[in-house]
Amino acid sequence: LTIVFHMLYLTLKYGICEESCCCLSSLSAVLCRMKDYNASERIGQLAILLLEKFQSRKYTSYVHCCVFGCIRGWNGHIKMSIEPLLSGYQIGMQTGDIQMAMFNAYLYLAGNFNSGQLHLAAFKKHLKVFGEQMVEYKQMVFHHLLRPMEQVVSNLLFSTGEPLLLIGRDKEQECILNKAIEQNNRFLAAQMFFFGCVEAYIYGDYELAVNFAQKRHETGFDVPFYGMTDFFDGLSFLAMAHQSGDQKWILSAKKSISNIDYFAKICPSNCEHKLLLLQAEMKSVTGEVEEASSKYELAISAAERSEFIHEQAIANERAAEFFLQNGDSSRAAHHYGEAQSLFLKWGAQRKVDDLLMSIAL
Repeated sequence: LTIVFHMLYLTLKYGICEESCCCLSSLSAVLCRMKDYNASERIGQLAILLLEKFQSRKYTSYVHCCVFGCIRGWNGHIKMSIEPLLSGYQIGMQTGDIQMAMFNAYLYLAGNFNSGQLHLAAFKKHLKVFGEQMVEYKQMVFHHLLRPMEQVVSNLLFSTGEPLLLIGRDKEQECILNKAIEQNNRFLAAQMFFFGCVEAYIYGDYELAVNFAQKRHETGFDVPFYGMTDFFDGLSFLAMAHQSGDQKWILSAKKSISNIDYFAKICPSNCEHKLLLLQAEMKSVTGEVEEASSKYELAISAAERSEFIHEQAIANERAAEFFLQNGDSSRAAHHYGEAQSLFLKWGAQRKVDDLLMSIAL
């Protein structure tokens, strides 16, 4: 932080130069961390303008990492950052900024997974290519960050029996996690717990999902992924509230809903459907049937409008469960069918098989 402000001081005192784009992009990332998303976006835009003005390829990878990897998704659809991050990786490799290139590659992959833009089969190929490059260039920090994504994608793609559900059943993952905890690498540990929560929730192991969510909170490191962490936390807590009736899960879910409500006001294209689905689930838990029914349909429409195919699939599955529990087998069958179609379109064959085996119709 001291370095960022010193760079800003020098820029203000002596005027802009080629390096000023790094100063401003760093400042935008700091402001984003402080949750001043509007100021962060404005400063980030200035950084991009300076980058273009000086045609500074040597700083492109760094600036793209800060602006498109850290802040842009709070003010615009995640998918709009994907191509600039890929460009940041490519230019970083060309200019020899290998570390920043690999950071862009990691953020590019995370953006693709979180937005559901790529078919999982194509996404797995990207993971393989970038992962091999990370090993080749000895960028093992980023390679370790890919492992949780690789595991989840493999378990969604292939119908090979029970999903591994990450930590505890995958020895390599467990080794990486233990080392992360030992070295106080909170970012890696938090990310592993996050992807564990995602996979566990998708496959209906809600106790495991909330266990991962709680362990991630214990790391003290926030990896919001533009609302996705709060989204899966809230879904997991509400699923446990359905199962147990314990009020503590409702209180935990309310915190997640409050966060998503804030994010949805900033960037509805990323979070409106998330908020609507969490609200639908909360209405379902509290027995407000009519309101829940309306919220489910709104969530599905909003997810489709924003092109979050995987979260549209989840919303349909949750709606199907709701309608089935409330005696409307016709609407339940419709939403189960939609969920299967959308999961298959995303490439999650294993999840489709799991649904077919578990649907109680």
